[in-house]
Amino acid sequence: MLIVDDEQLIRELYARVLSLEGYEVETVDDGVAALERLAEEEFDLVVTDREMPRLDVASMTVTLRSAGSRIPVIMISGLPAQLSMAVTRQLSAILPKPARHAEVVGAVNRALGGAPARKTPHFDHASTLAAA
Repeated sequence: MLIVDDEQLIRELYARVLSLEGYEVETVDDGVAALERLAEEEFDLVVTDREMPRLDVASMTVTLRSAGSRIPVIMISGLPAQLSMAVTRQLSAILPKPARHAEVVGAVNRALGGAPARKTPHFDHASTLAAA
């Protein structure tokens, strides 16, 4: 799974919590870096902050969906969820920040259907990022 947050402490916290639950975790610090990693490697899930430098969760999710990716995206944010209904429907879960460990683990388990990690297809980063 890929964790995306511009706050290093938050990235490390979620990575530790989810690693202890048996998940393989990588972290990046913004939406552009997330799209780059998702183009390079297959991940089963994205856990992300809402507001980040260079690319926020709405733009990142629209870019992924436009490229045909169905990867589950969980947003954790301290900001009220005032996203468009179209973007909100594309998210697997929206959690308040700070989210309790059990809430994060539960949302991840639900998004993955309780199944072991699965692979999702790559998307063409170069053409979709240019359109974002």
